[in-house]
Amino acid sequence: MLQGLSLEARQEALKVFRPLRLRRGAVLFAPGDPVDGVYLVRQGLVGLHRPGPGLEEGVLDVVGPGGVFGEEALGGEARRRAGAEALTYAELYFAPREGLAALRARFAEVEAFFLQALYGRLCSLEERLWEARHLSVAQRLARLLLRMGEDGVAPFSHQDLARMVGASRETVTKLLGEWALKGWVDLGYRRVEVLEPKALARLAEEL
Repeated sequence: MLQGLSLEARQEALKVFRPLRLRRGAVLFAPGDPVDGVYLVRQGLVGLHRPGPGLEEGVLDVVGPGGVFGEEALGGEARRRAGAEALTYAELYFAPREGLAALRARFAEVEAFFLQALYGRLCSLEERLWEARHLSVAQRLARLLLRMGEDGVAPFSHQDLARMVGASRETVTKLLGEWALKGWVDLGYRRVEVLEPKALARLAEEL
C-alpha cells in the first residue's frame, strides 16, 4: 500500500501504522466521535455513513483496498463527520493522530501520498453524486454490483445494497428478483453473484 514512498519513509510509516482486523458489521466510529487517527484499507470494504433527517443512515461512500478514510485527522478536526462500518471482513492500517503528525512533518512524500488517496475519494464521491442525480435505481444497482463484485460476487445483503444506492430494501429486492428470473444474477445469503455482466453493463449505460 505504501509502495510509492521511499524506503526510509515506508519504514517509518510502518512504525506508525498499526494493523487492524475487523469482522463484517464492526463499527469503527460514529458521527460525532472524537477524531483519533486515519485509516488505510488493505483488504475488504468499509462504508462511510451519516444519518439523514429521518435518522435513516445512508452510505456516503465505500472505501476499498488502497483507500483512505478518517481524513478529519489530516485536517485537524476534533469530531467525526461520518461513521464507518466494515461492510465485509476487512484488514486495515490505523495511524494515531500524534504519530501521523510527526510522520507528515518529516516526509513531504507522505503528505503527497495522502493527497493522492483523498483525490481518489473525491472522484468516487463525485461519481456517486452524478449517479444519484442522473441514473435510476436499477442503473445505480447494476453499476454497484459490477463495481463491487469480487470475482463476480458482491458480498452484500439486500439492505446493504439499498443503503449504498439510496433506495428502499423492497425496491432492491424486487429488482434483484427480476434479474434472477432473467438469469442475470444468482441470489444467496448476503451475496449476489453476477452471471451476465454484459446485460447489467448495458442497463447501467442506458441514458
